[in-house]
Amino acid sequence: MSIHTVTVADAVADQLRRRLLSGHYRGGDQLRDTDLSQEFGVARPTVRAAVQTLVAEGLLDRGRGRSAQVRSFTAEDAVDLGRLRRPIETIAVEMIMSQARPLTGIASAARAFSALGDDVSWDVVAGHDVAFHRAVFAAAGSPRLLRTFDELSAELRLLIAQLRPTYDSVSDLAHEHEVLLDALRSGDVQQAKAAWNAHCDDSERFYLDLIQEHAR
Repeated sequence: MSIHTVTVADAVADQLRRRLLSGHYRGGDQLRDTDLSQEFGVARPTVRAAVQTLVAEGLLDRGRGRSAQVRSFTAEDAVDLGRLRRPIETIAVEMIMSQARPLTGIASAARAFSALGDDVSWDVVAGHDVAFHRAVFAAAGSPRLLRTFDELSAELRLLIAQLRPTYDSVSDLAHEHEVLLDALRSGDVQQAKAAWNAHCDDSERFYLDLIQEHAR
């Protein structure tokens, strides 16, 4: 049995990741090694290791010899994320239905989403949205698909954190995911794929509209 030891760099990366995904920083903000070193009370090589982890996750950018910079997103970035998300999620749906895999985890995520009140903050809503879709990949039983989604979802969470959307009705958004669950339960693969494609279309329009609003 292997035991994962959490290093100081891991801890710093985790704190920075939490800040990034909660909207603490804006796209384009610079994170200087010296400032972070003083703030966290750790050596600069430790900060650099933490930053490199987040660069690899797509949350930060860093050029040679420059300070790290918080990722900014364009409309093209949102479309590109959709290009990757749609096919891998469709494959996950097909695997679940063709192998009649259990939907327990997905149903649990949907219930937790539906239990949210309309007064919760946007980051909580985003977390439950991602949790539902992650449960779909977990149910598919492919570690590689799940790993790909985890990498993708980090960028999606950062995108939504920076855009700070508001939801008129969280219950309506939760219901959209109940519809996806019902499509999985139907046993009709084509119906499920159509439901997922419609959901992906709606998500892409949502992100593009928000990006345009912020560009004004």
